[in-house]
Amino acid sequence: MRALFLFLFAASLSLPDGGGAEPVKVVVWDFGGVPGHQAWIKQAVRNFNSSRQDIQIELEIRDWATQRESLISTTIVGEGPDIIRVHHKYSVEFGQLGGLYALESFPDFPQVAERFFPNVLEQVEYQGKHYGLPITMLPFILAVNQSILDKYQLQIPRTWEEMKAMGPVLKERGIHTFTMPGGVNLDTAYRFLPLLYKAGGRVFDQGWTRATFNGPAGLAALNFLMEMKQAGFFPSASAAYAFDDNAAHWCTEKAALSIEGPWWQDVVLGNYKFDTAKLVLAPVPGPAQPVEPNPPRTLLDVVMVAITGYTRVPQQAWTVLKALNVEDPVWGVPDPAMGGIPAHQAAYAPGVQSKYIGLEVLAQAGRNGLGWPGHPGITEIQRTIADAVNMALTGTLSPQEALDAAAEEVDEILNDY
Repeated sequence: MRALFLFLFAASLSLPDGGGAEPVKVVVWDFGGVPGHQAWIKQAVRNFNSSRQDIQIELEIRDWATQRESLISTTIVGEGPDIIRVHHKYSVEFGQLGGLYALESFPDFPQVAERFFPNVLEQVEYQGKHYGLPITMLPFILAVNQSILDKYQLQIPRTWEEMKAMGPVLKERGIHTFTMPGGVNLDTAYRFLPLLYKAGGRVFDQGWTRATFNGPAGLAALNFLMEMKQAGFFPSASAAYAFDDNAAHWCTEKAALSIEGPWWQDVVLGNYKFDTAKLVLAPVPGPAQPVEPNPPRTLLDVVMVAITGYTRVPQQAWTVLKALNVEDPVWGVPDPAMGGIPAHQAAYAPGVQSKYIGLEVLAQAGRNGLGWPGHPGITEIQRTIADAVNMALTGTLSPQEALDAAAEEVDEILNDY
């Protein structure tokens, strides 16, 4: 009798009030996110936790700039969050290291995958395995101050030649035709690549054995920027511009055009109180004739959610991931406050109403989108390209010299894998 009492007493200590099993905790690290996204995920987590007794989410908002370092440290020790929201380029780098969980492990993954644009889903795939879901896509487009163009009877340019033709008219009024970040940072690489892609260029050859961004298309793109700068159609200070410097230049109506993405509408309104009635979006122009034979594409960035490879609760993490990032109704309507447009096909179905300016332009750019190559060393490669563009803009090296020097460094990176 005493033994039975002790057994029941011990068992009661291991159970929560009510006699049920403890809920499984799923830890989510949400890197980055604009205020609108952060407000949504906090509420979505509260809703999930209040509706479930078997799983509880523990949410931690983390700084976007710390994601790679955080992934390195947690992958090394094999301990950390169960779900992460990060840049899609890490699907390759950390997927191959075992830091991310292959979603093919879940029987219903094929049905879930059908909900997303196929070309966007490709961005999180490596060697036949998907290491995340592409939740938000950020196609790069041309941000246009339509009021400036209307005032001087100008049309939205479709080609580099048309952009250069606008230059004298705007320069006479003290307005730059085009502006972009040109400092030694990834923003610079992200403005060069859309021009490279539109000219038919690519970062690597097809087998990823050598850099090709220093070929005819890359040289044409960098020469185009240099010609715009030398003619005074492009701010001479752009070589020192970070994102905020460039945004301020455009929002104070000192430039008519800039290469940006879905975040632009919310940034210019929220940070600079810019009158968005003046904002129009258009495809990024390219040369009148492609310089290289690849089809012109739009640069596409993607934010993914992924399950870590060291999670101890993969099935519960998959349940949470789907509830927040697949089934939540927020993904059925593109919302400017979320910082990017959904990669979910349902968000563009007939009858969907959205407050996005130029949503059709963004959606079409997304469908034609091509991301940075999914190479494990892509972050270092992006920095190398940014350095090359900056060295050309500052006059340190000629465009060809700068691109060739960068390509040599990138070839060494490629040889390491």
